[in-house]
Amino acid sequence: MTEPILFLEDVRKMKDQGEITQAFVGLKESNRLLESQLQGQKKVYENELEILRGEVQNLKEEINRQQQLLAQNLQLPPEARIEASLQHEITRLTNENLYYEELYADDPMKYQYYRISLYKRIIDLMEQLEKQDKTVRKLKKQLKVFAKKIGELEVGQTENVSPAQLADEPIRPVNIPRKEKDFQGMLEYKKDDELKLIKNLILELKPRGVAVNLIPGLPAYILFMCVRHADYINDDQRVRSLLTSTINGIKKILKKRSDDFEIVSFWLSNTSRFLHCLKQYSGEEAFMKHNTPRQNDHCLRNFDLAEYRQVISDLAIQIYQQLTKVLENALQPMIVSGMLEHETIQGVSGLKPTGLRKRTSSVADEGTYTLDSIVRQLNNFHSIMCQHGMDPELIKQIVKQMFYIIGSVTLNNLLLRKDMCSWSKGMQIRYNVSQLEEWLRDKNLQTSGAKETLEPLIQAAQLLQVKKKTDEDAEAICSMCNAITTAQIVKVLNLYTPVNEFEERVTASFIRTIQVRLQNRKDSPQLLMDAKHIFPVTFPFNPSSLALESIQIPGSMNLGFLLRV
Repeated sequence: MTEPILFLEDVRKMKDQGEITQAFVGLKESNRLLESQLQGQKKVYENELEILRGEVQNLKEEINRQQQLLAQNLQLPPEARIEASLQHEITRLTNENLYYEELYADDPMKYQYYRISLYKRIIDLMEQLEKQDKTVRKLKKQLKVFAKKIGELEVGQTENVSPAQLADEPIRPVNIPRKEKDFQGMLEYKKDDELKLIKNLILELKPRGVAVNLIPGLPAYILFMCVRHADYINDDQRVRSLLTSTINGIKKILKKRSDDFEIVSFWLSNTSRFLHCLKQYSGEEAFMKHNTPRQNDHCLRNFDLAEYRQVISDLAIQIYQQLTKVLENALQPMIVSGMLEHETIQGVSGLKPTGLRKRTSSVADEGTYTLDSIVRQLNNFHSIMCQHGMDPELIKQIVKQMFYIIGSVTLNNLLLRKDMCSWSKGMQIRYNVSQLEEWLRDKNLQTSGAKETLEPLIQAAQLLQVKKKTDEDAEAICSMCNAITTAQIVKVLNLYTPVNEFEERVTASFIRTIQVRLQNRKDSPQLLMDAKHIFPVTFPFNPSSLALESIQIPGSMNLGFLLRV
């Protein structure tokens, strides 16, 4: 009995020793893991410490630079200190940007957030610099005025005081209160500077810089503020001379740059704005309804310029007609290729109409213009007009004219080309028109009337697609095609060419049925549309909420000889 008991005890001890060994091995593994984690954390801390030391060193260098800047600024005149400080701060932020770009090279998102905050700080500094610059100029002007008043006051006092009193009386410091000058929204100029005004403001002005960086219509406001001052001093000759020179100057630049859409659009926008200003500040009740009390105070006092308003309105109409010609010259080469010849929907026109030779066309052979080319050109025109601050109603009229040009030129070429009169081409045309309609929706120009100018082209495309066999088909065509003439309907039916053997040509009897049904319709016998037609333009009154007294003239316009009054 004793031996089995001892054996069991030995076995139990061996089991305990095995568990102790496993525990010991597990503990060693845990220690090794903790040690490796500790080493990794130590490396992270060391890297962070190195970064912090680098930042401390950068801060020390920045402090030294700031101290040097402070020492330099103390040697500068007072008006130059602010600008120097702000320029240094912008330089510092730029250097800081380069540093953080390297620091966050592995984390683009952090660097992106940092750059956004940096740009905001730089913009704030630039705005602060501009405000400080304006404040300095304003204070300099006030200082000159006060210095002149003090000089006059001292002269008056000196005349009434004896020399002995002047020698004995101590000088008291005078506290001069600051007073903001109340501008009246006028610009004064010398008579001899009128030619310089027209030259710098009209003949040599670059529209791109003015349109992008300044108030839309700024030249128009400046001209009107000059007219206001001439009216204020009751100088009828100056008013007449300025308005005549303005009109002649605009005509001269438009004659010189007659094919430049940007120039013509810019002066159409400014001429219409000048016309609105002459109405808004005329003193007539019909044009004063939307004015503020301050704006009503700025109305003309001495002269009625209604006749000149008519002259300027006629000038605006001439500029609009010139703009229409520029638009037509730019769009004309694109229309046939982009609207008719180019396959916007690939594969639809894969089969050539039977019995036709391939038609040659210089524009088509070049392969230059597509529907996208036309849309890009429309986008460019629209963007320029918006930059110039053109009236929304005027933009709508110009867009309507552009779409009329596109629709009429496309339809006229369709009526003259047998290879374009097929079912598949009708589908291509309808798709292209839908893209133009989509463009109108994107620009919020659905109410411009532009879509309606495409209706004849839409109906011609539908005519190519509908069935053309039975009396019911003839009745449907007659009711559908109310925007195109009988001559145009018959022409399309005669030119219609089947694409494949499954289609049939339009029979002569069907065409006669159409002619009989439409014989009582009173429309023009002319086959082609008048692509040169220009819609009458109007300039609906559009008052401005801009306060004339708040307008600042930038130095880049070279109009320093104008004095704000």
